[in-house]
Amino acid sequence: MTSDYDSLAQDFLTGLAPEERTKLYNDLLALEVVHKLNQHSTYYTFKNLKRAVHRHSERRKRTFRYMNSFNNELIIHQIHEQYFFKNKYCIHVYFNSQEYNYLFIERLLSKLKTPVSAPMRTFQEITV
Repeated sequence: MTSDYDSLAQDFLTGLAPEERTKLYNDLLALEVVHKLNQHSTYYTFKNLKRAVHRHSERRKRTFRYMNSFNNELIIHQIHEQYFFKNKYCIHVYFNSQEYNYLFIERLLSKLKTPVSAPMRTFQEITV
């Protein structure tokens, strides 16, 4: 599964323009910080009683959307969910309309963090 994510991430990143890669990198860094803080936390609140009447309430906090030159689309939703009084945070990742887990975001971020190595030039000795 991780090799699939690696190849998908690499294919997606090769089609992105350098400005889009930079923007994606910054957005994923911000997303990583928020995810680390909230991934295992839930809390209870009695503040929003109107929403608590409904069994399930879901609100999108942020949405990131990227499309590369090969028309591959990456959509990331940061979502706040409420079940009665219990609140939690989650991330939904869609790549080409298929849902993936957070591991895909980690693979993208690791690919973006590794520097792109330019091919080394070989020099030939020229005698004059």
